[in-house]
Amino acid sequence: MGMNDEFVYDILQVMERNNVLLAFTGEFDIRVVNALVNSARGKLSSTESNLSVQKKVYNVMVESLESIMRQSAVIEEQAGTTPPFSIFTLHKKGNDYYLVTGNYIQTQRVDDIKNLIDKINTLDKEGQKKMYREILANEEFSEKESAALGMIDIAIKSESRMQYDFKKIDKDHAFYVFQVRIHNNYTYSKN
Repeated sequence: MGMNDEFVYDILQVMERNNVLLAFTGEFDIRVVNALVNSARGKLSSTESNLSVQKKVYNVMVESLESIMRQSAVIEEQAGTTPPFSIFTLHKKGNDYYLVTGNYIQTQRVDDIKNLIDKINTLDKEGQKKMYREILANEEFSEKESAALGMIDIAIKSESRMQYDFKKIDKDHAFYVFQVRIHNNYTYSKN
């Protein structure tokens, strides 16, 4: 095997060990998002018998991918260039599903994202729903509040704490890694 062959094989081995169901890296646009969503539907219908869990994974995935598109659009608008590649993975560990995204953001947005996720993570499900309703009550909510709705929706549907990390790239940009676990409390029993 040549050097590139081994690199690709190593990636495949890592993906198999971590039970990666779906992965993509590149530029995210509506066509890519639609293709990923359709592919996830097929994967989930063959790996998950619980329709409720399938729906949760699907909804969390859509919100997460839309978030990447929004954040990429901001970078593109400000820099006037296509944003660098982003990454998305969906893997299964035990009965639970893990969705991980990574994308470049403006450094000035790091604190806002951290504060939002930390606030949502401190709330119980009822508190999250209340926060969601309060934002919706503001008829002219901003892009920031729109992003908050997506994050709250992810927290409610996943029923778990969201995790994040930021790697500083330069003075203007950071790489934002977001992870959420979708619990599968469903146990199958034959009668």
